[in-house]
Amino acid sequence: MTQQITDQSQSSPDVEVRRRRLLGVGVRADLISPGDLARDLVLADTGSGVDLAQMVGIDNLCQCLAIGLTTLRGTDVFNQRFGFLGLTPLTGQTSPILAREGVRSAVAEFLASDPRVRRIVDLQVDSPMNAPSAGSRILDINVRFEAVSGDAASVATGGMASGADWGAIATGSAPAGGASS
Repeated sequence: MTQQITDQSQSSPDVEVRRRRLLGVGVRADLISPGDLARDLVLADTGSGVDLAQMVGIDNLCQCLAIGLTTLRGTDVFNQRFGFLGLTPLTGQTSPILAREGVRSAVAEFLASDPRVRRIVDLQVDSPMNAPSAGSRILDINVRFEAVSGDAASVATGGMASGADWGAIATGSAPAGGASS
């Protein structure tokens, strides 16, 4: 997963505490390789030893959303309501247009279920330019949203099964108009 870590060095300590409380802290889990959805925990040197690396604020939210978009709902043994229902439209629909709209709806539902997401700014589900065939079930999902902290962010799947970099994450301070990047 390609990540752009938010430059939080110019923010006041109060803003950082607010972001941390609103958006949470999680364990950093990087992709093992660009063509795979498997993740591995990252270790960090603490000076007095080694500990698990952390994701904080908007970066944590984006990582949680990226993991959720690749987790089938009901398969997480610790939280049966966590995950994405987008596989059903891909396997159940014979019409590519209906399948694409079903995936789009599932992405919107997944983001709306996270209380840290204030609103979805833009959501695009398209076939990638280099799709293997016209009947391909590979889709690029690009979603831009605003977090409850006021931060803008986007998550892009990169075509999931295409072997492209998955979960490109971009963060900023305010949602911008126009097409997703």
